[in-house]
Amino acid sequence: MKLKLVAALLASSALTFSAPAWAQDLAAQAQPEPTEPDQSDATADQAIAQAAPVDDAEAKIELMQAQIEALQDSIEQLKAQVTKVTPSWKGAPQYEDKEAGWSFKPKGLLQYDAGYVGFPDGDERRGTVSGLNYGNLGWNTRARRLTIGADGTIPGGFRYSAEFNFAQSLVDFEDVFLAYDFKGGKSPLTVQAGYFYPFSSLETMTSSKYTSFMERAGITDAFSHNRRIGAALIATDKATDRWTFQSGIFSEEMNQESFNRTGWVFAARGVFSPNLGSARLHLGANFEHRTNKKEAQSRNYQARPMTQITDQRFISTGALSSKGDDILGLEVAAILKSFHVAAEAQKVWVRGTYTPAEQAALLLDPDTNTTPNGTALNGNPGFWGGYFELGYYLTGETRAYKGGSFGRVKVLHPFNEGGWGAFQINGRVDYLDLNDRVADSATVTAPNYVNGGKQVAYQLSGIWNPTDYVRLMAQYSHINVTGGPRFLVSNDTSEPANKREFDSDVFTMRAQIDF
Repeated sequence: MKLKLVAALLASSALTFSAPAWAQDLAAQAQPEPTEPDQSDATADQAIAQAAPVDDAEAKIELMQAQIEALQDSIEQLKAQVTKVTPSWKGAPQYEDKEAGWSFKPKGLLQYDAGYVGFPDGDERRGTVSGLNYGNLGWNTRARRLTIGADGTIPGGFRYSAEFNFAQSLVDFEDVFLAYDFKGGKSPLTVQAGYFYPFSSLETMTSSKYTSFMERAGITDAFSHNRRIGAALIATDKATDRWTFQSGIFSEEMNQESFNRTGWVFAARGVFSPNLGSARLHLGANFEHRTNKKEAQSRNYQARPMTQITDQRFISTGALSSKGDDILGLEVAAILKSFHVAAEAQKVWVRGTYTPAEQAALLLDPDTNTTPNGTALNGNPGFWGGYFELGYYLTGETRAYKGGSFGRVKVLHPFNEGGWGAFQINGRVDYLDLNDRVADSATVTAPNYVNGGKQVAYQLSGIWNPTDYVRLMAQYSHINVTGGPRFLVSNDTSEPANKREFDSDVFTMRAQIDF
């Protein structure tokens, strides 16, 4: 009994002198000098101060136990404070105070593109032919996106996101919004307001960081699926991720200086994404009702040649004088281990086109601010497009999917850990038809015919992800164009304007890093 008592006294002495000193050193390194006394230290000091000479052995042991417990409480509180100010890492440091509801995570994206846009039928010319500037074809480079921003949460169940794009030495806006998750995220409902994409397609809802090709499908470009200022209601199955519904009312783009923002959009999208065995399915539909602003009632439907290293378009309707349009789209996709397939189709019905007589009458009417501009037509045209793609990971990864869109791949064997990263190959056929006859006439020109052109692109891409946050891409596109405003560049002069064809080969590369 004496030996045990001596050992306990020695342990008490060691803890009494060394543990507080160790705790004080750790506290000094982890946080600034406190402005008020720490309550846990006061508790420990009080317990130590009570260590007066006691003759009873059992009382001494109880006192030592109280001292040890007080010191342990002090150490645990100190550890909690250190953890609270230490960021976690998710591609970038994330600072989070779960108790208070605050979090902050900086983010950014760098995308550098380079490549070659082939001259129609391989015939290089000088100057501009049929509206096509040959000087802007051939080899080129571009900083596609240089974005910086942050995501985070605010007490009360609010979330925010803000991204700014500095590519081309200009300041533009990516997603900039505030969202509220009902019941702290336990409810399926979320309301969101700010600047973001209307809910228009699987391609549009998938971030450009994760798409299979360097640019989204032609329907995204041709049908003007751009970000807009708006408010939305979103319902998501957060438990099993089997369904998503999104709807919202939107105004116009934020990067316009004008104050006559009378154009608006209603957009809705629904997705059903069940598991079928080991496969993940995606079945979706989207709809948009768009109204052009009164002061400039027109819209131009056009598309680049599957890259933005050039500003030239092979197909374009030009500005069509109209009140607005309606768009209906269907989405289908599936993921099975390393294999994925995706397809979409969209149909556009131009609504409220102005005839030449109606356009002239409105332009002369001083009692209205409705101003139709662009080409007048004798009927309402319709256009459509879509794509079909296949993709496969050679290294065993699976394409990520959540909330109705594709996400970031998880690399199985990262380059920094001695592996080779993830390799993916993809193939796609992309189709756009911007031709339509709107009146009974043999002509292929306005006001009876819209000769915007047809474009079919056969594409291949290879993607290497050395790590989760680095991406290198190479892409080849063979483009066939029939008709359209550039028909004069075709060597086939025997066909009418809407039947002439030409081809172009496009090769592009991208280096990307995000955090």
